[in-house]
Amino acid sequence: MKKLNFLTSELFLGAMVALLSVLVALSAYQSGIADSKESDLNVEGQKQLTDSNSLYLEANQFVIYDYQMYDGWYINEGKDDEIAQYYQDSFSEQLTANVERGTDLFDEQYYEEMYAEAESTYDEAITNFESAQQAGDQADTLQLVVLIFAVGLALSAYGSLLDKASGLRILFAIGSVVALAVGLVIYFGAIL
Repeated sequence: MKKLNFLTSELFLGAMVALLSVLVALSAYQSGIADSKESDLNVEGQKQLTDSNSLYLEANQFVIYDYQMYDGWYINEGKDDEIAQYYQDSFSEQLTANVERGTDLFDEQYYEEMYAEAESTYDEAITNFESAQQAGDQADTLQLVVLIFAVGLALSAYGSLLDKASGLRILFAIGSVVALAVGLVIYFGAIL
């Protein structure tokens, strides 16, 4: 029982109040940073998603243009070589490469090349959204840690106001130690 008396000492309860106060502030600060990071990543993801949609639309226009140029070339090939050459010179690099490959016209590689930048930008947007989700989860976990440390702080502060002989003082001291331990486990799980 004498070991438990240390838990009820002014020194121990005062140290717990100080330690838990610092940990509440630290956890709240880190939660704010994680929230800010989540917001920044979401904004960047939205920007990239918008850019990706623009790039898809642009690629669609180029594909349609290639179809028109190919049709113009096909119709005039062997009939009017000058006009056919005009259409062929208007092919995109991807269509020219597709024709030179001798594979099916408008093959899978053609579409992959035409939409590569849009796909890449879309993938970057998704990566930012996933990172934002992780930062948001970290912020939420750190807010839970703030709550746990705050409860421990309240228990140790209120316990220090009680009479040393009070049974509640030891109960509050033990509660503050448990809150500290649980909070630290969750805290380190969130930041590591």
